[in-house]
Amino acid sequence: MINNLSSLSLFVGTSKCNGKCAHCAGIPLRKYAPTEDGIIDEKLISKTIKECYDNGARYLSISSSGEPTLSPLAVTKTLTLINNYKNAGIIFSPINLYSNGIRIGNDKNFCDKYLSLWKNLGLTTLYVTVHNINEIENAKIYGIEKYPPLELILSRIHNNNLLMRANLVLSKKTIDTAEKFIDTVTYLKNIGADYISAWPIRDQKDKLDIMLSPHKEELDKIDNWIKEILL
Repeated sequence: MINNLSSLSLFVGTSKCNGKCAHCAGIPLRKYAPTEDGIIDEKLISKTIKECYDNGARYLSISSSGEPTLSPLAVTKTLTLINNYKNAGIIFSPINLYSNGIRIGNDKNFCDKYLSLWKNLGLTTLYVTVHNINEIENAKIYGIEKYPPLELILSRIHNNNLLMRANLVLSKKTIDTAEKFIDTVTYLKNIGADYISAWPIRDQKDKLDIMLSPHKEELDKIDNWIKEILL
């Protein structure tokens, strides 16, 4: 039974990823993902959309056990299906897509082909996971040789009339103090990030990773700073 809710998250696409994060929450789900891009369960998605909308869901997010931008056909089919329900009065806004940002920064042809298309199908926001504003440190956490500049990723998102939310992952290896957090938020605001969210690193069971998350006193300082700027 579905209780009253405000948001809906859909997992689509293959398990393919261009990052190698050690604590990826999607790893346990990859055995359920299709092996080929473009395969979606339209009946299940349609049923889920209708039931969740009837129970109050108005925000919709698209994610994957891998990296969604590596499954552009599946994302396009899903957005098209969602868009088709507008005629029936089923409208979700915002519609968000989670991404590590790597392909957006490295593949302009991909951006030119898909980002504006997805915008026209209703996508509003790219949720880009940020471990560190230092490209070298960010690349280390992602387990890749080089991570593209965040300014470039942001500009390509904005050039296609989409918004970007930076999702900060707080951990002892990345952003582990209130000072680093404030510096990171300040930098992201200065380059034009539309939204910023943050949470301590979680394990593969989506629970707080006590061993890897920042110390409690630093998290308390971060929380107090956020409350101060919101007042």
